[in-house]
Amino acid sequence: MNSPIYKTVPPLKKRVLSDDIVEYLIDAIMKGDFPPGSKIIELQAAKMFEVSQSTIREALRELEIRGFLESKPYKGTFVRKFTIEGLKDYFRTRTELEVLAAKWAAEKGLRTIYIPGMDRLLQDMERFVSEENHVAFRKKDMEFHKTLVESSGSKSLLSAWNALSHSYWAYFGLYFEKQQYNLEDQMEKHLAIYSILKTGHPEELKEAIESHYVDISYIIRVLD
Repeated sequence: MNSPIYKTVPPLKKRVLSDDIVEYLIDAIMKGDFPPGSKIIELQAAKMFEVSQSTIREALRELEIRGFLESKPYKGTFVRKFTIEGLKDYFRTRTELEVLAAKWAAEKGLRTIYIPGMDRLLQDMERFVSEENHVAFRKKDMEFHKTLVESSGSKSLLSAWNALSHSYWAYFGLYFEKQQYNLEDQMEKHLAIYSILKTGHPEELKEAIESHYVDISYIIRVLD
């Protein structure tokens, strides 16, 4: 008998590439179709997507690398559960990465090729604030921070940030299901970070970036 979680997933057109499956499963996890702790059964998934089990295994490996799944010996593959310690570690690591990237970007004068893109992102974010569109705002939030890291000119930092960003979606997908944060407040903090980047005062960046993130103790209280 099929697991109930598969009944929540709508029918798909035939999929061939594991990348398509990866993106679909990320979306399903974020929507709660596959809640934390759910077991992903290869055979059922292969039938659902009409692909081989080897294709499913490839997709599941990628999702594990991105932080959405975890494998347990002799038990199978499960949607990752979130722990308080894991959440604290995530915030510490991501904050330090972005602070370093922002400092390097400020020292280089935030190369002009990134300014128009960040301007457009902030304009989009302001529009989503007025529309109270939390999901769209969150996506532009991610793009803003990725552009910030890119502006550092460090491929190593960007690679590390990309790995963490997937976990960000996993953590905050669950968080936003329970509590939506204040968009106006977050918009102000993004504008402050951008202003500091353009004026080149790296000593102010750490405080600005740290203040951007929602209070960790509050998030932990919501998720716990």
